[in-house]
Parts: sequence; structure tokens; C-alpha cells
Amino acid sequence: MNSVLETSKKLRKSKPSELQEIVALANKTFDTFYRPFLGDYNVDWYVGSGELKREIVKHANDLHVLLINNEIKGFAIYFDDFIHIMMIDEDAHRLGMGSFLMTAVEEILFKNHTNIKLQSFVGNKIATSFYLKNGWKKGAVNNARKDVAMMYFEKERN
Repeated sequence: MNSVLETSKKLRKSKPSELQEIVALANKTFDTFYRPFLGDYNVDWYVGSGELKREIVKHANDLHVLLINNEIKGFAIYFDDFIHIMMIDEDAHRLGMGSFLMTAVEEILFKNHTNIKLQSFVGNKIATSFYLKNGWKKGAVNNARKDVAMMYFEKERN
């Protein structure tokens, strides 16, 4: 049998006691997956300076965790009509967990909004492919700094 089918998955609001574990997951994910397009300097600064942790703490009230068999394997920060951050632990990549998390967040946001948005780094080809595969449409690009240019994505409720 497929172990993914046997997996217990759920999304729930994070607890303050989980913040350290969530930040560690974010640091590991950012360090592993963002170097190819942001470069060592930008990744080392964002993780090493504590800026990534500050961003997560700042949005702790909007932080939700993806539990797989009662272990935190991903998280999303979302509010209003916007998905601010979404990360999946590298151990859970390519197992459908990102799609599960995205669908769960979309369902929540579409309860109150007909259009939802997110942004991603232009150079993040893996994320861009994932969003397009999940029905998101490319929007504007912010090229304020070419090395960290952001692309916006939108999705309409069906």
C-alpha cells in the first residue's frame, strides 16, 4: 500500500510552544531550497540574521501547521485574501503534502474571498511550477531588486 494514503494529515492553528520547531523547519527549508535562485549571501543573511524567524513570530497569530501523523511537516501563514508564507519540510516534498496544504488553505480563504493571492520569488522555478499546476495564474512582477524579484499569483474561486 502507498504510505501517503495511510498518512494522517491535518491543518490546525499553531501553538506558541511549537514556534521553535516551526522556525527550525523554515530555516532548514529556506537554506536547502532557496540557495539556487537567491544565492548564498541572501540566504545566509535572511536565515542568519534572524529575519526569517522575526517574520514568522510577527505573524504568529496567522500561523497554521501541517501535521502528518501528528508531526509538524509544514506550515502556512495566511490572512485576509493572502498566503504570505507556505513551506513543507524537505522530507515531505514530492508526497502530495504541499498540494494538501495549499488546498486546505485555499478552502479557508475562499470562504470569505472570491480572489486570493500569494507571492513568490521569480527565480523559484519549483514553486512557480507547483502554483501553476495547482491552478494559480501569474500576475505582476516586482523587480525592485533583480536578485530577489517577486512574482504575484492569483486564483479565483470556482
